[in-house]
Amino acid sequence: MNPPEEAPPPTAAPAIPDRWIGIALAGLVFVLYAAGACRTIYVGDSGELTTAVYVLGIPHPSAYPLYVLLGKLWTIALPAGSIAFRMSLFSAACAAATVALLYTLARRLGMERPVALFVAGLLAVAPSFWGEANIQRVYALGALCLVAALLAAFAWEGDRTPRRLAAVAFLCGLGATNHTFMLVAAAAFAGAAILVEPRLLLRWRDLGGAAAAFFAGLLPYLYLPLRSRSDPALDWGDPETLDRFLAVVTRRGFWERRWLESAHDWAAIAGDFVASFAAELTAGGAFLALLGTLVLLASGRRRFAPAILLLCILGNLVAMGLHGSRSDLFIWHRYYIPAYLCGALLAGFGAQALAARLPRRLAWLLLALPAFGLVTGWSAFDRSRYRIAEDYSRRLLAQLPPGAHLVASDANLIFGPLYLRHVEGLRPDVDLVAQGVQGADETPRPPLRFDPDRSRLYFTHHPNWNLPELEILPEGLLFRVARRGAPGERPNAFAAGSDIADADELAGESDPRVPKDYLTRNLIGEFHYMRGLASELRDPERSAREFRIAAGAAPDNDVLFYNLGLIHSRAGRLPDALAAFERSQEINPRHLASGSRPRAADRIAELRAALEQPRPPPPPH
Repeated sequence: MNPPEEAPPPTAAPAIPDRWIGIALAGLVFVLYAAGACRTIYVGDSGELTTAVYVLGIPHPSAYPLYVLLGKLWTIALPAGSIAFRMSLFSAACAAATVALLYTLARRLGMERPVALFVAGLLAVAPSFWGEANIQRVYALGALCLVAALLAAFAWEGDRTPRRLAAVAFLCGLGATNHTFMLVAAAAFAGAAILVEPRLLLRWRDLGGAAAAFFAGLLPYLYLPLRSRSDPALDWGDPETLDRFLAVVTRRGFWERRWLESAHDWAAIAGDFVASFAAELTAGGAFLALLGTLVLLASGRRRFAPAILLLCILGNLVAMGLHGSRSDLFIWHRYYIPAYLCGALLAGFGAQALAARLPRRLAWLLLALPAFGLVTGWSAFDRSRYRIAEDYSRRLLAQLPPGAHLVASDANLIFGPLYLRHVEGLRPDVDLVAQGVQGADETPRPPLRFDPDRSRLYFTHHPNWNLPELEILPEGLLFRVARRGAPGERPNAFAAGSDIADADELAGESDPRVPKDYLTRNLIGEFHYMRGLASELRDPERSAREFRIAAGAAPDNDVLFYNLGLIHSRAGRLPDALAAFERSQEINPRHLASGSRPRAADRIAELRAALEQPRPPPPPH
């Protein structure tokens, strides 16, 4: 009798290849970002960048040619929706691809699947990264360039061939044509590579090939002088000569507002930077990033990984500290997205070390952290109802008479109208002049010449002129220049039928479903401040109400409170003026003088002295 045959062992289900998981992850994340994508123009640089894409122009330094060229191809390939919405989806696609590549990189670094998904999810819902994933800016593409370079860098660590070295150099150069942080990434890679392969310094042929590949990656910058010769509608810096080209690419003299003044300031900068990791990666993610750093440093076997990741993080901090303004450093953390991406990878190393000491199934619990970020972050980054910047810009343009000239000194106010004029075709008769948006050391603009009796000249901000023959009149959302005492009807600030009079607030201003970041709050504050200023003489009660709304809408805008202090001082409301100046000083203790305007601290001293003076007794009855 033959013995019974043994049953064959159960066949394990075939594993899903990581490339399909990466593709599925990219698709899911893209749907998330696209669902909350801004349908119209956003605040800040969004209007200018989208205009540059549409007209194939040259935006502000460093001109971002890779973003402009790829964005143009994207808008042609996706012929649906407004140009602004298409560019929001472009950011969503770049951010989704970044998340998928980060998962791929984590897997190649030996992390288990749940840990790799944790790393990708941690970055996907990081507030600064998510905040740039559905609007029209360059940072999502910048993150994609960084993770692609990191993939190539770790591939070089594996075989250390000249071809891999050249690939890393090329990707760093190419990424630098979108954002100059990739120069920092290139330096971080060079430092890490020399640390693990000191003989690399002696291989001149390999270094020469890498240098050639790096400069090949910079070729999109040739777009700037070539396109500038055609005089596009947006031609920042006119980079046709070598000197002007270098000024644009190196950001020479652009937006000189560095907060750093002394070595002691590094403590505040570094402290805020370190604390931001808990907000961006969650407290658990930040702890795991610290654990991963310690694990890598203690192992001694993988020197390249901690070297390149920590050098990228440190380089990001130092580069921002050396040139960042107060808002760059302490309000907007989008400039630190490269550091958070590297931090997510470090958290993966920490999670992998933790998962190795726990039952295998428990590793999936790591996904609770990004799931928590997803649930709590959606309302803050659902910009599908956002209309505030477009509404403000439309009202501003509607106020202008035919053939008017508008001089702007704030990117947050001029870039929206710039988009509406050149992309949407609204008010082509209006001349927009970005006076004061450029840096102090750029090629100066020609003197502003105009005929006050014929030219219709408006400013977004008071020009602080002291010309006896001219007066600056607040009207609606702008300041109008007029000859003093000129006869004729003076336009009403809130004329009947004007868009400015139709509504007392901007579209979505009071809707809690519309997220309002710092620049949006400032725009709302500016809207109500100008309404209050324009109605100050004819309706003081309304003016006071508008000023209160402005202060409540933008409680962290030091310039707004400084201006409110000036208004209260002029009206003789000294206690209110003192409170406004003190709030301005509290927000920004380094509030700088502007032209003939003294510092907030000087205003405070003057008002306190005036309030301490004894008041004269009342006259006898």
